[in-house]
Amino acid sequence: MGRDELQKRVAKLEELLEFQTLIADSSSEAIGVFDENIQCVAVNREILKVLGYGHDEVVGMGGLDFIAEDYRELVKENISKKYNQPYFVMGRRKEGSTFPAEIRGRTVELWGKIYRISAIRDSSYLNTTEMELRETLHELEIIFKNSGVGMMFLQGGRILKRANQALADILGYESPEEMLGLGMCDLHLSERKFHEFGEKYYYTLTNTSQVNVEYQVRRKDGKALWCSLSGQAVDVNVPADLNRGVLWVVDDISVRKAEEQRLVRLATTDSLTGALNRREFFRQVELVLQGDKRNSVGSGMLMIDLDNFKGINDSHGHEIGDAVLISFADICRSVIRSGDIFARMGGEEFAIFLPGTDLSGGIALAERLRRKFADSCVTVPSGVVRCTTSIGVATINSRRLDPERLLRMADMALYDAKESGRNRVCFYD
Repeated sequence: MGRDELQKRVAKLEELLEFQTLIADSSSEAIGVFDENIQCVAVNREILKVLGYGHDEVVGMGGLDFIAEDYRELVKENISKKYNQPYFVMGRRKEGSTFPAEIRGRTVELWGKIYRISAIRDSSYLNTTEMELRETLHELEIIFKNSGVGMMFLQGGRILKRANQALADILGYESPEEMLGLGMCDLHLSERKFHEFGEKYYYTLTNTSQVNVEYQVRRKDGKALWCSLSGQAVDVNVPADLNRGVLWVVDDISVRKAEEQRLVRLATTDSLTGALNRREFFRQVELVLQGDKRNSVGSGMLMIDLDNFKGINDSHGHEIGDAVLISFADICRSVIRSGDIFARMGGEEFAIFLPGTDLSGGIALAERLRRKFADSCVTVPSGVVRCTTSIGVATINSRRLDPERLLRMADMALYDAKESGRNRVCFYD
């Protein structure tokens, strides 16, 4: 190799060394290079800041001088084992003060010699962060215990691991400790509900940040209670590992639900008899027809009028008239099937929609209703009041059923029943 070529290579190496020094000095890590005797041979600027030395003071010093005495044997052992994982010691500054330090090192061979490249980080901030974390956890614990809403923490298998007093109060338990170990199935009204909730809400938390639902849960005494449930998985990854835990916030909304149901009843039912009002009647009939496309039997309608009802009001007063209407509504509910739809259409007129019912079935139900009401009575101070009813029956087999048309057909049959002497059943022909 010629002299010129050698000079070029030396210049290139010097340039490379200067470049590497620039990189090291620009690093936020405190870096030192030590020989096989743990003597410092090179450092960057950051380590000078951490240790409080000047550059010329550090080079040539023993690396263990930067470590508190109680930790020097640990450092020597890790260097001898070429340990390359982070570990914690107490560092020592120039003026003698110590500080918690994290050390990461790597052993390398360069030009036939062994060197140890070490990064040392002042981890005092970790202690501060740890204290802040503990304070935050303490604050969260206070919130958890004293919150006015119920909270519960579930882990693997949907088992209740933690609960607060508010949740115990909501669900009728003496204390949170009494609830520990309960399975979520214990808080559902049935096993079927438990599985449905899991599929519809719980397991969606694997891919959804939060679930909010209004749901009926089971109290300790077995009673159903309306609650709002807000769930969130602890694992922030997607998909989340629900076995790591799910936090549920539970609030008793039974009072609000009761008020909502009261308002719905006011808007959809007759306040005197509890029967549906006219508008709600047709709405529910339409819903049944939309979901009953395969009905091949047809549907029936009863139109009902209480005979001579005006005379009862005139003779005994409206209070007795109201009692007769209530009595009739109760008898209707005792006769009709669970899927039938019963409404007060106005005054003393009522209607019953009979899905999946042919003409003979409609007439049979109407006759049972007529006889049962005729055999009943309402007690008044002067004795008893009896009343009868006239009923018109209409059925239609078409799947394209018009409820208004069917009601008009039943109303025409009702007119025939009244014209024929009342207290009877007639059907539309």
